[in-house]
Amino acid sequence: MAQHNVIVIGDLHLPYTRPGYLQFCKDTKRKYKCDTVVFMGDIADLHAVSYHEKHPDADGPTQEMRRTKATVSEWYRAFPTATVTYGNHDRLIIRKAATSSISELALKTFSEMWGTPGWNWVRSVTIDGVLYIHGDGCGGGIHPAYNTMRKMAQSVVLGHHHTCAGVKFLCNPERRLFGMDVGCGVDWRTVQFLYQDRNPCKPIMSVGTVIGGVPQIHVMPCGKGESYHDSMFKGAKN
Repeated sequence: MAQHNVIVIGDLHLPYTRPGYLQFCKDTKRKYKCDTVVFMGDIADLHAVSYHEKHPDADGPTQEMRRTKATVSEWYRAFPTATVTYGNHDRLIIRKAATSSISELALKTFSEMWGTPGWNWVRSVTIDGVLYIHGDGCGGGIHPAYNTMRKMAQSVVLGHHHTCAGVKFLCNPERRLFGMDVGCGVDWRTVQFLYQDRNPCKPIMSVGTVIGGVPQIHVMPCGKGESYHDSMFKGAKN
């Protein structure tokens, strides 16, 4: 049976995504002739409605929602058919509603909220025997996907852990398994991410592919002088 060529896009946290990450994802999909798109969740950041302390210079709820919907539409135009393994940030509005004793039945679906009828929003998805899931609740460490793969006895792809990107394998006489952490597209320099400013480890800009069952990480060359540096994109802060 023919296997899918999958591009795996890391956490976006729209609208606070690194300039150039969208173009990098589009270019990677084209280069590797990917026929299947999986977003690893946290499409929206929703800083203004989180349970954590809000930065005083950050957007309010209405402004942030409008900016998020506008940037989601850019990604939707680029990837009109995709699966999204929704994350903990995506569910913030649902959690806030539950705090106020409002049932999910009274809320819009993710697709209705963001205008993405061609995206299938799911908790997890298995493609060619590989489990794709956002990663909250899966534990941490330096190899979250590998640790989850060992627990599940199944190849696993995770997002969620912004500072983790890479592939680690486990082989036995019968099977070859892998855990892949895909990194993210987060612009950690925005005020919404100042909470991790003291962490010397910064988010890794990357995407993953699984081509014919073989995983690979593709790091976004966004340093000074590289092809996806901020200066290459209109409106970006240098």
